[in-house]
Amino acid sequence: MTKTTTKNRTDPVAIQEIAEKLYLEGINLPADEAIELINLHVANNYSLLTDDPIVRAEGPWLHTRRGRRIFDGVSAYSAINLGHNHPLVRDMLFHFLSHHSPTVLGRFMPDPFLGLLGKKITGMTGYDRFLPANGGVEAPEAAIKLARRWGHRVKKVRGMPEIIFFSGCFHGRTLTVTQCLGEEVALDGFDPFIPGFIRVPFGDIDALKKTVGKNTIAILIEPIQGEGGINIPPDGYLLEVSRLAKKHNVLVIYDEVQTGWGRTGKLFAWEHDGEETRPDILCVGKSLSAGFGPVAGILARNELMGLFDPGSHGSTFGGSPLASAIGLAALTAIEIEDLPAQARDKGERVMARLREIAGRSRHIREVRGKGLMTGIELKEDGPDGHDFAVRLYEEGLILKDTHRWVLRFTPPIVSSVEDLDTAVGMIEKVFAS
Repeated sequence: MTKTTTKNRTDPVAIQEIAEKLYLEGINLPADEAIELINLHVANNYSLLTDDPIVRAEGPWLHTRRGRRIFDGVSAYSAINLGHNHPLVRDMLFHFLSHHSPTVLGRFMPDPFLGLLGKKITGMTGYDRFLPANGGVEAPEAAIKLARRWGHRVKKVRGMPEIIFFSGCFHGRTLTVTQCLGEEVALDGFDPFIPGFIRVPFGDIDALKKTVGKNTIAILIEPIQGEGGINIPPDGYLLEVSRLAKKHNVLVIYDEVQTGWGRTGKLFAWEHDGEETRPDILCVGKSLSAGFGPVAGILARNELMGLFDPGSHGSTFGGSPLASAIGLAALTAIEIEDLPAQARDKGERVMARLREIAGRSRHIREVRGKGLMTGIELKEDGPDGHDFAVRLYEEGLILKDTHRWVLRFTPPIVSSVEDLDTAVGMIEKVFAS
């Protein structure tokens, strides 16, 4: 037995056969058996929309085990602005693995791809330095740590440093930021929460002015709230936030994990309000990897990022050679495809059609958004968002309900006009027929 195992590990043909067997076992697993295994062996922290597993994906389209073709209208929570399996990133992975590049190293070992990713991302964003992380929630976590160190070492706060956040926000589900959600299901049984966080109403500048105090070190905000229901602040609000922060020597942290990389018609949503609103710390993730893995991080100027010295923060897989190669390819594709321009132009067409549909539907209260980040708010005297999400899936479209009464439509930015028309046609059939 030992000899066979050793041989299999060193015999390329045997290894290839084992890998192919494992892949075919998964890709050919009957739908009912796949669902049964998920229900038996995986934590029940997500509820499934369907009992038909996804087995192939390309561009905006998903293909199921039972043979259906589904439009991904949420872009895997905006992780695939470039669509599923973008060829440039896929080919980068092929070359990376074919040349036996190390997939992960201790971060004390230098890696050329991390250097190239750092140069690319700082060049595109106008910041000095990038701190890499894994999934999106690690970005605000790192930003909070950096803000606290700045508060202690630079602002010289005495007592508890305070960070202001906003009603309706979403920054992830770690113990630090899950308290920001304000939803009972996310809060019940997880306390006590980390102190030093204060909630104010989103979009209310007077409430924010009253809350900023001598111990305030940072304002953590999404320029457009995604999970909260595609909530857009009043005109000029973000500029007032920036001016207030500067007046009181407070950092501004923008969480653009969802809104970044072209989604709203600019590379980042803060850019709609001009350079004066540039945040001190920018959180990025999701489409930074084009959906090929967890790649995220924060960006800041030299004097701020310099507060992280060796040993003060780190990650095994954040900034790994594989993650860096993926991020480098994804950013290159975002530039080549000009995602902000695509989202702006296609978004105008989609918004016009959705508002026309809303005018004929007795179920839609409002359609709002920017670029290809759109929310459909429902009237609360009929079926709720989950009910409509099920109906839309039956037509062949995935939309995500949030806060019960809002459906998010955030399709892959690279979707063709024809594909978007098809998806909007499904919405029209469900809401206006």
